[in-house]
Amino acid sequence: MKELTDIELLDIFKEDRNRALEEIYDRYAGLVYGVCLKYLGNKEKSMDAVVEVFELLIKKVADQNITNFSSWLYSVTKNHCLMILRKEKSELKHINEFYLESDNIDEDNHIVLPEYKHVQEALCLLTYEQKECVTMFYYNDMSYNEIADVTGFSVKSVKSYLQNGRIKLKKIMEEQKNANHGYQ
Repeated sequence: MKELTDIELLDIFKEDRNRALEEIYDRYAGLVYGVCLKYLGNKEKSMDAVVEVFELLIKKVADQNITNFSSWLYSVTKNHCLMILRKEKSELKHINEFYLESDNIDEDNHIVLPEYKHVQEALCLLTYEQKECVTMFYYNDMSYNEIADVTGFSVKSVKSYLQNGRIKLKKIMEEQKNANHGYQ
């Protein structure tokens, strides 16, 4: 396998993943780790990201027309790292916003989390597709195209799942609010 070109190796990979994956990993794990370390700046996060990138590779290679594997893999790795950073930034933003809202502190200065709990419960009531799209769009700040790339859904489907998920979430949240206030 070592004498095969990347393109030949990818052709084999598309037919028999197990046979070619080890060679692809041996050839490119160092490159992927280096890119991850460059962007993430943390050894543990980078090692986790390498595993995630190779999981993405398994899913994406069959659907792609790749002419330069190392460049393609570099782009996939870079985009994955940027997505991780965007998610971390978004989570930090949500945490900061939460702490700045006085509604989340009771009279004894204890933090109250009812809204987050209700949103998480409501998300569990969405279809798998709606939950994935809503979570990626709002919590990970991903675009329609990025969500489509990660999930394999078409961009049109992503928009539909988001719209229907938002409508269903709003309805569930209103029902929860009414139930908590004894209006049902």
